[in-house]
Amino acid sequence: MKLWLFVLCTTAVFAAACGGAATPFSPEPLVTLPKDEGPHDSSIEWWYFNGLLTDDRGEEYSFHYVTFQGAGAGTAVPHLLQASLGDHTAGKHLTGEQVLLDALDRDATGVDIAVNGWKMQGDGEFYDLKFDLGVYFLDLMAVPSRPPVLHLGVGLVSLGPAGDIFYYSRTRMDVTGSITIDGEQRPITGAAWMDHQWGDDIGQEVGWDWVSVQLDDGSDLMAVMVWNPSDRTPFSGYGTLVSPDGTALTLKQDDVSITSAEIWTSPATGIEYPSGWTLTVPSLDLRLELEPVLVDSEFAGSRYTPAAYWEGEVRVTGTRQGRSIGGRGFVELVGYDPSQLDGQTAP
Repeated sequence: MKLWLFVLCTTAVFAAACGGAATPFSPEPLVTLPKDEGPHDSSIEWWYFNGLLTDDRGEEYSFHYVTFQGAGAGTAVPHLLQASLGDHTAGKHLTGEQVLLDALDRDATGVDIAVNGWKMQGDGEFYDLKFDLGVYFLDLMAVPSRPPVLHLGVGLVSLGPAGDIFYYSRTRMDVTGSITIDGEQRPITGAAWMDHQWGDDIGQEVGWDWVSVQLDDGSDLMAVMVWNPSDRTPFSGYGTLVSPDGTALTLKQDDVSITSAEIWTSPATGIEYPSGWTLTVPSLDLRLELEPVLVDSEFAGSRYTPAAYWEGEVRVTGTRQGRSIGGRGFVELVGYDPSQLDGQTAP
């Protein structure tokens, strides 16, 4: 398995769309829920969560949690669970992973993985999430508060030469639970986002800048720019805007822009990442500024995913139709690590 495919599997999104303005989704889904909540007979598949949390003292945290497979279906290959946690008060960003050597149960009605005290279990009604990183242990329950979104209306998105993949999201979930720090347990609440994707082997390397935003007006936004990591030329871009009532619009490539004027260099890997973004959707008269809460939010790689990526919470400010708007979100950056292009293979 090529290195880039393992990096590919750690992410939240792949997508492509034609140019044009925002349009309503098609009524003919290719993804059927709850049937498609469970594992599929596909070569790659992953479930991804990010969340924004506050404890009973008002201290804030962010996390991402993902499990993925990146090899032939039906074989006993490693399933990885990777997690990161940002402690905003302490200014800490921690990462870790676990390996499950057994294949998933294809008859399961949702994701159901547990290894060494880590757990990711759920079927669309709720998700039970547990993991520990150093002296931190999170025990969370996430319950969707609005309908799932099938991206591009049918739940199938295309990367052109890089292939197709099925993709849906639960863009806003209510979170309750606890965080334990150095043995002290604290109640915690917040909001989470979930992505589920699966498909066949992708035939070409890709990089991307991906954004999920939960706005204070109750709407949610996902946007992504996909590009060639060898020269940074764009392949595609698109987005999805979800209204508070669950109504969704697809935002086509010509109507979504993600730019950055700053560069952050990782002290751990030396990789240069963009930092501080402007996201615009002209057809909606929407302009958002995204500032990282913890600039050093790099997942620096591991034995199973040697290529590093950046994944962290952002504070959101901006305007929509001339009115001020704010929110919180996540940015994911993949493809900036030069080792993604060196032809290595993962075990």
